[in-house]
Amino acid sequence: MRIALALVLLVQDAPPLKVESGVTACRPLRRPPDPALADLLGRYEFKDPDFRWDLRETKATDVFSVSWLTFPSALKTAVEPNNTVWCRYWKPAAAGPRRPAALLLHWLGGRFDMLEVVGQRLAESGIPALLMYMPYYGPRMPLGKDRKEVFMEGDVETMAAGLRQAVMDARRAGDWLAARPEVEPSRVGIVGISLGAIVGGLTAGVDDRFGRSVLVIGGGDLPAILMNPCKETALARKKIGEAGLSEPRLREMLKDIDPLTFAGRLRAEELLLINAETDEVIPRASTERFHEAAGRPAIRWLKGGHYAIVLQLGPVLKEITAHLAARTDY
Repeated sequence: MRIALALVLLVQDAPPLKVESGVTACRPLRRPPDPALADLLGRYEFKDPDFRWDLRETKATDVFSVSWLTFPSALKTAVEPNNTVWCRYWKPAAAGPRRPAALLLHWLGGRFDMLEVVGQRLAESGIPALLMYMPYYGPRMPLGKDRKEVFMEGDVETMAAGLRQAVMDARRAGDWLAARPEVEPSRVGIVGISLGAIVGGLTAGVDDRFGRSVLVIGGGDLPAILMNPCKETALARKKIGEAGLSEPRLREMLKDIDPLTFAGRLRAEELLLINAETDEVIPRASTERFHEAAGRPAIRWLKGGHYAIVLQLGPVLKEITAHLAARTDY
Protein backbone atom coordinates (compact mmCIF):
# COMPACT_ATOMS: atom_id res chain seq x y z
CA MET A 1 0.00 0.00 0.00
CA ARG A 2 2.84 2.41 0.84
CA ILE A 3 4.57 1.62 -2.48
CA ALA A 4 1.29 2.32 -4.28
CA LEU A 5 0.89 5.60 -2.39
CA ALA A 6 4.43 6.67 -3.34
CA LEU A 7 3.63 5.98 -7.01
CA VAL A 8 0.45 8.04 -6.72
CA LEU A 9 2.43 10.95 -5.28
CA LEU A 10 4.96 10.73 -8.12
CA VAL A 11 2.13 11.02 -10.64
CA GLN A 12 0.70 13.98 -8.71
CA ASP A 13 4.08 15.73 -8.83
CA ALA A 14 4.40 15.33 -12.61
CA PRO A 15 4.25 18.66 -14.51
CA PRO A 16 0.61 19.29 -15.50
CA LEU A 17 -0.38 19.75 -19.12
CA LYS A 18 -3.05 22.25 -18.15
CA VAL A 19 -4.07 23.99 -14.91
CA GLU A 20 -7.52 25.29 -14.00
CA SER A 21 -8.81 26.85 -10.77
CA GLY A 22 -12.12 28.19 -9.62
CA VAL A 23 -14.83 28.50 -6.97
CA THR A 24 -17.96 26.34 -6.85
CA ALA A 25 -21.10 27.07 -4.85
CA CYS A 26 -22.33 24.52 -2.31
CA ARG A 27 -25.92 23.55 -3.03
CA PRO A 28 -28.12 23.49 0.09
CA LEU A 29 -29.97 20.35 1.08
CA ARG A 30 -33.67 20.05 0.45
CA ARG A 31 -35.20 19.57 3.87
CA PRO A 32 -38.04 17.08 4.50
CA PRO A 33 -41.19 17.93 6.49
CA ASP A 34 -40.27 15.37 9.19
CA PRO A 35 -38.55 17.41 11.96
CA ALA A 36 -36.53 14.45 13.27
CA LEU A 37 -35.18 13.62 9.81
CA ALA A 38 -34.53 17.29 9.09
CA ASP A 39 -32.49 17.47 12.31
CA LEU A 40 -30.30 14.54 11.22
CA LEU A 41 -29.84 16.10 7.78
CA GLY A 42 -28.69 19.30 9.44
CA ARG A 43 -25.48 17.52 10.39
CA TYR A 44 -24.59 17.42 6.69
CA GLU A 45 -25.16 21.10 5.88
CA PHE A 46 -22.19 23.18 4.74
CA LYS A 47 -21.03 26.13 6.83
CA ASP A 48 -19.30 27.74 3.84
CA PRO A 49 -21.34 28.92 0.83
CA ASP A 50 -18.65 27.83 -1.66
CA PHE A 51 -15.19 26.25 -1.98
CA ARG A 52 -12.06 26.75 -4.06
CA TRP A 53 -10.63 24.00 -6.23
CA ASP A 54 -7.67 23.25 -8.50
CA LEU A 55 -7.61 20.95 -11.53
CA ARG A 56 -4.34 19.73 -13.04
CA GLU A 57 -4.49 17.81 -16.30
CA THR A 58 -1.81 15.09 -16.46
CA LYS A 59 -2.78 13.11 -19.56
CA ALA A 60 -4.67 13.79 -22.78
CA THR A 61 -5.59 11.43 -25.61
CA ASP A 62 -7.95 11.67 -28.57
CA VAL A 63 -10.62 9.99 -26.43
CA PHE A 64 -10.31 11.49 -22.93
CA SER A 65 -8.14 13.54 -20.59
CA VAL A 66 -7.13 12.68 -17.02
CA SER A 67 -6.69 15.27 -14.27
CA TRP A 68 -6.16 15.60 -10.52
CA LEU A 69 -8.80 17.63 -8.70
CA THR A 70 -8.19 18.96 -5.19
CA PHE A 71 -10.41 20.97 -2.85
CA PRO A 72 -10.66 21.46 0.93
CA SER A 73 -12.75 19.04 2.94
CA ALA A 74 -15.80 20.61 4.59
CA LEU A 75 -14.80 18.89 7.85
CA LYS A 76 -11.38 19.40 9.41
CA THR A 77 -9.43 16.70 11.26
CA ALA A 78 -6.18 16.57 13.22
CA VAL A 79 -4.52 14.79 10.26
CA GLU A 80 -3.62 17.67 7.95
CA PRO A 81 -3.30 15.70 4.67
CA ASN A 82 -6.80 14.34 5.28
CA ASN A 83 -8.20 17.86 5.09
CA THR A 84 -7.57 18.08 1.34
CA VAL A 85 -9.81 15.98 -0.90
CA TRP A 86 -8.09 14.35 -3.88
CA CYS A 87 -10.01 13.15 -6.93
CA ARG A 88 -9.10 11.66 -10.32
CA TYR A 89 -11.14 13.09 -13.21
CA TRP A 90 -11.70 11.45 -16.60
CA LYS A 91 -13.21 13.86 -19.12
CA PRO A 92 -14.34 12.74 -22.59
CA ALA A 93 -12.45 14.59 -25.33
CA ALA A 94 -15.33 14.84 -27.77
CA ALA A 95 -17.28 18.08 -27.70
CA GLY A 96 -21.06 17.95 -27.56
CA PRO A 97 -24.09 18.69 -25.41
CA ARG A 98 -24.02 18.43 -21.65
CA ARG A 99 -23.99 14.80 -20.54
CA PRO A 100 -24.47 12.57 -17.48
CA ALA A 101 -21.53 12.19 -15.07
CA ALA A 102 -20.59 9.83 -12.27
CA LEU A 103 -18.93 10.22 -8.88
CA LEU A 104 -16.98 7.02 -8.16
CA LEU A 105 -16.57 5.76 -4.56
CA HIS A 106 -14.09 2.97 -3.78
CA TRP A 107 -14.13 0.01 -1.46
CA LEU A 108 -12.62 -0.56 2.01
CA GLY A 109 -9.41 -2.28 0.95
CA GLY A 110 -7.86 0.91 -0.40
CA ARG A 111 -7.12 -0.29 -3.93
CA PHE A 112 -8.34 1.98 -6.67
CA ASP A 113 -7.41 0.03 -9.81
CA MET A 114 -10.92 -1.33 -10.44
CA LEU A 115 -12.60 2.06 -10.27
CA GLU A 116 -9.82 3.55 -12.39
CA VAL A 117 -10.85 1.05 -15.07
CA VAL A 118 -14.49 2.09 -14.55
CA GLY A 119 -13.58 5.78 -14.83
CA GLN A 120 -11.65 5.29 -18.06
CA ARG A 121 -14.36 3.12 -19.63
CA LEU A 122 -17.09 5.61 -18.71
CA ALA A 123 -15.09 8.44 -20.28
CA GLU A 124 -14.61 6.34 -23.42
CA SER A 125 -18.42 6.04 -23.50
CA GLY A 126 -18.84 9.81 -23.23
CA ILE A 127 -19.59 9.96 -19.48
CA PRO A 128 -17.29 12.13 -17.30
CA ALA A 129 -16.18 10.28 -14.16
CA LEU A 130 -14.68 11.55 -10.90
CA LEU A 131 -13.00 9.09 -8.50
CA MET A 132 -12.89 10.53 -4.98
CA TYR A 133 -10.38 9.31 -2.42
CA MET A 134 -12.34 8.96 0.80
CA PRO A 135 -11.00 10.15 4.20
CA TYR A 136 -7.64 8.63 5.20
CA TYR A 137 -7.12 6.95 1.81
CA GLY A 138 -4.33 7.45 -0.73
CA PRO A 139 -2.81 10.97 -0.63
CA ARG A 140 -5.08 11.87 2.33
CA MET A 141 -2.79 9.86 4.66
CA PRO A 142 0.75 11.00 5.63
CA LEU A 143 3.61 8.99 4.10
CA GLY A 144 4.83 6.29 6.43
CA LYS A 145 1.46 6.02 8.18
CA ASP A 146 -1.27 3.43 7.85
CA ARG A 147 -4.89 4.54 8.10
CA LYS A 148 -5.48 1.89 10.79
CA GLU A 149 -2.89 3.65 12.97
CA VAL A 150 -4.53 7.04 12.56
CA PHE A 151 -8.21 6.36 11.96
CA MET A 152 -9.34 2.77 12.43
CA GLU A 153 -7.66 2.47 15.84
CA GLY A 154 -9.97 5.19 17.15
CA ASP A 155 -13.26 4.63 18.91
CA VAL A 156 -16.62 4.04 17.23
CA GLU A 157 -17.40 7.76 17.10
CA THR A 158 -14.08 8.44 15.37
CA MET A 159 -14.93 5.89 12.69
CA ALA A 160 -18.43 7.36 12.37
CA ALA A 161 -16.92 10.83 11.94
CA GLY A 162 -14.91 9.49 9.00
CA LEU A 163 -18.12 8.41 7.26
CA ARG A 164 -19.73 11.80 7.89
CA GLN A 165 -16.68 13.47 6.38
CA ALA A 166 -16.87 11.14 3.36
CA VAL A 167 -20.48 12.21 2.74
CA MET A 168 -19.62 15.91 3.03
CA ASP A 169 -16.68 15.45 0.64
CA ALA A 170 -18.88 13.51 -1.80
CA ARG A 171 -21.45 16.32 -1.71
CA ARG A 172 -18.77 18.84 -2.67
CA ALA A 173 -17.49 16.55 -5.41
CA GLY A 174 -21.05 16.29 -6.74
CA ASP A 175 -21.44 20.07 -6.65
CA TRP A 176 -18.20 20.43 -8.62
CA LEU A 177 -19.37 17.95 -11.27
CA ALA A 178 -22.77 19.64 -11.55
CA ALA A 179 -21.05 22.98 -12.24
CA ARG A 180 -18.88 21.65 -15.06
CA PRO A 181 -19.76 22.96 -18.56
CA GLU A 182 -19.58 19.43 -20.00
CA VAL A 183 -22.03 17.99 -17.43
CA GLU A 184 -25.82 18.15 -17.23
CA PRO A 185 -26.37 19.21 -13.57
CA SER A 186 -29.45 17.05 -13.01
CA ARG A 187 -27.67 13.90 -14.22
CA VAL A 188 -24.79 13.60 -11.75
CA GLY A 189 -24.97 10.11 -10.27
CA ILE A 190 -22.95 7.93 -7.92
CA VAL A 191 -21.23 4.61 -8.64
CA GLY A 192 -20.05 2.96 -5.42
CA ILE A 193 -18.56 -0.46 -4.73
CA SER A 194 -18.74 -2.16 -1.30
CA LEU A 195 -17.81 0.58 1.23
CA GLY A 196 -18.36 3.00 -1.66
CA ALA A 197 -21.88 1.60 -2.14
CA ILE A 198 -22.66 2.15 1.55
CA VAL A 199 -21.28 5.71 1.46
CA GLY A 200 -22.95 6.26 -1.92
CA GLY A 201 -26.36 5.12 -0.69
CA LEU A 202 -26.00 7.34 2.36
CA THR A 203 -24.85 10.34 0.28
CA ALA A 204 -27.63 10.03 -2.30
CA GLY A 205 -30.18 9.77 0.51
CA VAL A 206 -28.79 12.81 2.31
CA ASP A 207 -28.46 14.89 -0.89
CA ASP A 208 -31.33 14.00 -3.22
CA ARG A 209 -29.88 16.16 -6.00
CA PHE A 210 -27.84 13.17 -7.18
CA GLY A 211 -29.36 11.47 -10.20
CA ARG A 212 -29.15 7.95 -11.62
CA SER A 213 -26.81 5.88 -9.45
CA VAL A 214 -25.47 2.33 -9.19
CA LEU A 215 -24.59 0.75 -5.85
CA VAL A 216 -22.58 -2.46 -6.16
CA ILE A 217 -22.38 -5.04 -3.31
CA GLY A 218 -23.69 -2.62 -0.70
CA GLY A 219 -26.62 -2.40 1.67
CA GLY A 220 -28.08 -0.70 4.72
CA ASP A 221 -28.51 -1.39 8.44
CA LEU A 222 -24.96 -0.39 9.37
CA PRO A 223 -24.99 -2.03 12.84
CA ALA A 224 -25.86 -5.39 11.28
CA ILE A 225 -23.10 -4.98 8.67
CA LEU A 226 -20.49 -4.08 11.30
CA MET A 227 -21.46 -6.99 13.57
CA ASN A 228 -21.37 -9.51 10.70
CA PRO A 229 -18.61 -12.02 11.60
CA CYS A 230 -16.18 -11.48 8.71
CA LYS A 231 -12.56 -10.33 8.61
CA GLU A 232 -13.43 -6.99 6.98
CA THR A 233 -15.37 -5.83 10.06
CA ALA A 234 -13.21 -7.49 12.75
CA LEU A 235 -11.65 -4.24 13.98
CA ALA A 236 -15.00 -2.48 14.17
CA ARG A 237 -16.48 -5.36 16.17
CA LYS A 238 -13.51 -5.22 18.50
CA LYS A 239 -14.02 -1.49 19.12
CA ILE A 240 -17.75 -1.96 19.68
CA GLY A 241 -17.04 -4.71 22.19
CA GLU A 242 -14.39 -2.67 24.01
CA ALA A 243 -16.86 0.20 24.32
CA GLY A 244 -19.49 -2.13 25.77
CA LEU A 245 -22.13 -0.76 23.42
CA SER A 246 -25.57 -2.33 23.51
CA GLU A 247 -27.39 -2.78 20.20
CA PRO A 248 -29.87 0.08 20.91
CA ARG A 249 -26.99 2.42 21.87
CA LEU A 250 -25.00 1.42 18.76
CA ARG A 251 -28.01 2.04 16.53
CA GLU A 252 -28.52 5.47 18.07
CA MET A 253 -24.84 6.38 17.57
CA LEU A 254 -24.89 5.29 13.93
CA LYS A 255 -28.34 6.55 12.99
CA ASP A 256 -27.15 9.58 11.03
CA ILE A 257 -24.62 7.51 9.01
CA ASP A 258 -26.88 4.53 8.25
CA PRO A 259 -28.11 4.47 4.63
CA LEU A 260 -31.44 3.10 5.92
CA THR A 261 -32.15 6.39 7.72
CA PHE A 262 -32.32 8.42 4.49
CA ALA A 263 -33.27 5.69 2.00
CA GLY A 264 -36.82 7.02 1.75
CA ARG A 265 -35.43 10.15 0.03
CA LEU A 266 -34.03 8.07 -2.86
CA ARG A 267 -35.88 7.82 -6.16
CA ALA A 268 -36.25 4.11 -6.88
CA GLU A 269 -36.56 4.66 -10.64
CA GLU A 270 -33.08 6.22 -10.71
CA LEU A 271 -31.32 3.57 -8.63
CA LEU A 272 -29.75 0.25 -9.66
CA LEU A 273 -28.48 -2.22 -7.05
CA ILE A 274 -26.01 -4.95 -8.02
CA ASN A 275 -25.36 -7.48 -5.26
CA ALA A 276 -23.81 -10.90 -4.70
CA GLU A 277 -25.98 -13.94 -4.04
CA THR A 278 -23.68 -15.38 -1.35
CA ASP A 279 -22.06 -12.18 -0.01
CA GLU A 280 -20.00 -12.99 3.08
CA VAL A 281 -19.36 -9.31 3.97
CA ILE A 282 -22.71 -7.58 3.41
CA PRO A 283 -25.49 -9.77 4.87
CA ARG A 284 -28.27 -10.42 2.39
CA ALA A 285 -30.77 -9.18 4.97
CA SER A 286 -28.96 -5.80 5.02
CA THR A 287 -29.25 -5.53 1.24
CA GLU A 288 -32.92 -6.49 1.33
CA ARG A 289 -33.71 -3.95 4.07
CA PHE A 290 -32.08 -1.20 2.03
CA HIS A 291 -33.85 -2.36 -1.14
CA GLU A 292 -37.21 -2.19 0.63
CA ALA A 293 -36.52 1.18 2.31
CA ALA A 294 -35.39 2.68 -1.03
CA GLY A 295 -38.71 1.83 -2.69
CA ARG A 296 -37.67 -1.46 -4.31
CA PRO A 297 -35.40 -0.20 -7.10
CA ALA A 298 -34.09 -2.54 -9.80
CA ILE A 299 -31.71 -5.13 -8.36
CA ARG A 300 -29.36 -7.60 -10.05
CA TRP A 301 -27.82 -10.58 -8.26
CA LEU A 302 -24.29 -11.70 -9.18
CA LYS A 303 -23.27 -15.33 -8.81
CA GLY A 304 -20.75 -15.83 -6.02
CA GLY A 305 -19.58 -13.90 -2.97
CA HIS A 306 -18.47 -10.36 -2.16
CA TYR A 307 -15.40 -10.40 -4.41
CA ALA A 308 -17.10 -12.07 -7.37
CA ILE A 309 -17.35 -8.68 -9.06
CA VAL A 310 -13.64 -8.89 -9.92
CA LEU A 311 -14.43 -11.71 -12.34
CA GLN A 312 -17.64 -10.11 -13.60
CA LEU A 313 -16.48 -6.53 -14.07
CA GLY A 314 -17.13 -6.52 -17.83
CA PRO A 315 -20.89 -7.25 -17.64
CA VAL A 316 -21.24 -5.06 -14.53
CA LEU A 317 -19.57 -2.16 -16.31
CA LYS A 318 -21.98 -2.50 -19.23
CA GLU A 319 -24.92 -2.30 -16.81
CA ILE A 320 -23.42 0.72 -15.05
CA THR A 321 -22.86 2.58 -18.34
CA ALA A 322 -26.34 1.80 -19.67
CA HIS A 323 -28.00 2.87 -16.41
CA LEU A 324 -26.13 6.18 -16.24
CA ALA A 325 -26.72 6.98 -19.91
CA ALA A 326 -30.49 6.38 -19.74
CA ARG A 327 -32.92 9.14 -18.89
CA THR A 328 -35.47 8.72 -16.12
CA ASP A 329 -39.03 8.70 -17.43
CA TYR A 330 -41.06 10.61 -14.86
